[in-house]
Amino acid sequence: MTDSWFSLPHVWLSIGLPGFEKLSTYQGYPLDLMPRVPIALDEGLSWLVQHGIPHPALGLDQWDSHAKPLPAAMAIDLAARQNVSLPASFRRLMASPDLQSRVRSCTDCYLDPGQRIVETVGRLPGHLIHFLSDSQSCAHWYLHVLQTGESAVLEADDLYGYEIENSDWIENPACRLERVNIEQLDLRFCAPSFPEFLFRFWIENETWYALKWDTTRRPLTDLERAYLGPNSGPAS
Repeated sequence: MTDSWFSLPHVWLSIGLPGFEKLSTYQGYPLDLMPRVPIALDEGLSWLVQHGIPHPALGLDQWDSHAKPLPAAMAIDLAARQNVSLPASFRRLMASPDLQSRVRSCTDCYLDPGQRIVETVGRLPGHLIHFLSDSQSCAHWYLHVLQTGESAVLEADDLYGYEIENSDWIENPACRLERVNIEQLDLRFCAPSFPEFLFRFWIENETWYALKWDTTRRPLTDLERAYLGPNSGPAS
């Protein structure tokens, strides 16, 4: 499936992992150098139910109070209006506060469906669906659904998918664009499927809380060690 997006940079934007140099809040790493996903992933997100722990005050269901995004489930409604077929895993997360509560972000990222879906043209015709933003708007993540039904997760510095009348974003010219050619923009391919993106985002943040945050320090789980490597620390 990644062949469709071969022309885009393949980069994973990470908060930093043991053994990976980190120069800023986020650091981009070549996707092919990232650790492999050590478990089977499914569209039903059963792995998140099994391994994820609800975080009532820190999960992605706790929307950023400053940005005031629309409810995450609005992404499903926006897609339905344009007859865009979403992956089951994407629909499941965006519609489930329980699953959202199991994913937390040490950089205060929040789910945000935006206000509209952007059409993509050129060699990669389809639709670009905004779903996640960094709290300081320095990174944004999108589900890109091709007309063929293939989908992948892309990341960009710019915000697409908002009405320009929204005064919070009026200075960002990307908001004005209703139709884009993603090969002419600064978008990066970061996951060949939504479950893979969600797993990496989830486990890297959990690892950060285990290793970096004083009030949540703990031994790594077997799954976290399997992701980071055998020399990453003792299991819990």
